[in-house]
Amino acid sequence: MDQAEINNWKAIAESMEAKGDTESWFYLRARAIADGKPDPMPNVSELMGGSAA
Repeated sequence: MDQAEINNWKAIAESMEAKGDTESWFYLRARAIADGKPDPMPNVSELMGGSAA
């Protein structure tokens, strides 16, 4: 993920915080990425029960 994408996630997280919308999976993902933490979004193989290539 490049710096422009990280900056975008930071803006999304801050916007959601301003609205008090901090309970969604989308917010948790945005905040984690903005804070430099690993992306908590499961990868495709996890979503497919490990059967995806």
